[in-house]
Amino acid sequence: MRARIRVLLYLGTVVVVLGVVTAAAWAAAEPIAASDNAFTGGSGGSAPTYTMNQGDKPFLTNNGPVNLHNVKANQVGPDSGPLFYSTVIAPGQQGPVHGAEYLSAGSYPFICAIHPTEMQGTLVVSSIGTPKPRPTAKLVLRTKTIAKARKKGLLVSVDLSTTAGSASLVAKLGQATIGKAHFNQDPHRPNPQTLLIKLTKAAKGKLRAKKTAKVSVTASILFGAPVTATAKLK
Repeated sequence: MRARIRVLLYLGTVVVVLGVVTAAAWAAAEPIAASDNAFTGGSGGSAPTYTMNQGDKPFLTNNGPVNLHNVKANQVGPDSGPLFYSTVIAPGQQGPVHGAEYLSAGSYPFICAIHPTEMQGTLVVSSIGTPKPRPTAKLVLRTKTIAKARKKGLLVSVDLSTTAGSASLVAKLGQATIGKAHFNQDPHRPNPQTLLIKLTKAAKGKLRAKKTAKVSVTASILFGAPVTATAKLK
């Protein structure tokens, strides 16, 4: 009986310890708060500093009674958008700072894009933890002939990493855009998946006059580097 009690007490201690570790892990990203005229919390006064571990994602909380606020990194990411950002947060609400989970150790200045002069801060990422892998994509242009491109469009094989989820695709003939499409990855189907990019009427006209045509398709992924596939149509 005493041995059983000791085991139960030991298991209870383990559960408590694990609970503390889990809570500590979730609390690693220091919250970013905003009033109606400044970022608050953190450290550093009028331009506060907030800390997080690699792989974490902080939240922005709007404690002001009136104004809308957001977080927008000063640096540009591989997708040519902000390195990290939040959506616009209403008073009394909070939202995640997207893209922060991909950051490596370092200091990253940011602003509120609505109040850029008054509201500035710095996100400091520690050397603890590991950044989440950035979204990636692989493309293969399956269409091989001008006739099929003109009749049906461009068939593209798309393989997105699980962190990507979706991509915007643009097809070009030289520098001219000949078609666009948005791809949403189906989590219930195996990769790669296929997408048909329908061509514009003007694009079909341009292809009609060519014996060969070099076309390209570029996929833009949020927080990831764009990827391009090319093919020579005959």
